[in-house]
Amino acid sequence: MLNREYAKILNVKPSGIARAESCKVPPLIRMRNTVLLPGDYSKEELFEDIKFGYYLVSFRGGQANLDGTFQVGVQEAYEIVKGEVGDPVRNMSISGNTLETLALIDAVAKDFELSYGICGKGQAVFVSDGGPHIRVKKITIGGPE
Repeated sequence: MLNREYAKILNVKPSGIARAESCKVPPLIRMRNTVLLPGDYSKEELFEDIKFGYYLVSFRGGQANLDGTFQVGVQEAYEIVKGEVGDPVRNMSISGNTLETLALIDAVAKDFELSYGICGKGQAVFVSDGGPHIRVKKITIGGPE
């Protein structure tokens, strides 16, 4: 991901990846969206084979590091027990490595939804996120005991 400044230093073509909150502040390098295409499962089919797990509905804050590791707070989550969505779970977060986590996706739902928000990073810039529901075989979950 290169802006014009670093592309010139490295003698390569810029990738147009920098955005700024307004003309009053310098642009910051920001990642483009990664979007998964819809798959073949209904949302309910994703839960069917899960003996115990979690349905993570929405997230709050987080960070990604240059080595690909990430940590994200979970705003809304529920237990999945024997394929059924159950009790809500509080104070949860997830972490892992982006590429390893993507490789652990074993099912993708047919649905697809985008929502809009704001990315911080020192400046408020409008962004979008979303995609289909996915099932991940394994991820690190943290929170109070």
